Amino acid sequence: MKRVVIIILALLVVSPFAFAKKRALLVGISKYKMDWTTIHGSEDVALLEPVLIKQGFQVSTLTNAQATHDGIIKGLNTLKTQIKRGDIVYIHFSAHGQPVEDYNGDEKDKWDEAIVPYDAGSHFSKAYNGDKHIIDDVINKYVSEMRRILGPKGALYVVIDACHAGGSSREGGTIRGSNEGLSRSNKKFDFRNAEDNGHYQLQNSSELAPAVFFEACTAKERNKEIFVKGKEYGSLSYMVYLTLLDKKNGKIGAKPDAFERAVRYIVNFSNYKSFWPKRQTLVTESSYRN
Repeated sequence: MKRVVIIILALLVVSPFAFAKKRALLVGISKYKMDWTTIHGSEDVALLEPVLIKQGFQVSTLTNAQATHDGIIKGLNTLKTQIKRGDIVYIHFSAHGQPVEDYNGDEKDKWDEAIVPYDAGSHFSKAYNGDKHIIDDVINKYVSEMRRILGPKGALYVVIDACHAGGSSREGGTIRGSNEGLSRSNKKFDFRNAEDNGHYQLQNSSELAPAVFFEACTAKERNKEIFVKGKEYGSLSYMVYLTLLDKKNGKIGAKPDAFERAVRYIVNFSNYKSFWPKRQTLVTESSYRN
């Protein structure tokens, strides 16, 4: 009896991190409501969901008409309420991307980077006033809030397989994005003067969960989809998929730096590096290397 009591007491005081969960939110859009070209974002979700489930993730998905501005924001808010201290969180966006004119002065090149939801247009018009784009400032806000909830024993991964400069025509694969910026003042976006690094600055703090961002390209480059066995996928999404299949190095856990190295190996040094489009740079930003 004494032994049973000791076991029960031990369970009551055990660290909450022992019950940490893995949660994922996957957003993928192929066909848009308005004037965007068709891409293959929902195919990325279908590719990634089963391998994440196999790694123990509870996966929520938003594809095509589900991935509206309000649907994505609701998905992020729901995820934020579900996560607990010590959890592992993975967020994935496969969609068009577009530069949006910066109005708060926090961008050196005067342009924010934005994810394009299902119900967003590509330019200002009578049909679209620009309110559906999800800019990097908004994503940064959610990232900061989630990292604080997760705490130093948790971890956050964010993958953005979108284009911030790009072009809308085919050039060795479907392009995810537009070479025109979204501007109320009719300002022209020139990708040649755009930033050639990442756009999501991660704070390094012992009170926050370690985090890593993966972006498929810089603002000066085009994000091309790739053909694999007759299907098209996001270039970054497919490389993440290949990494997840690696039983030794592809685990998404409490140390994002290990997974970052594994993805970079797949892109730059493995037998699969030929899949990665030429003149496209994998960008990673992390909280542990500031």
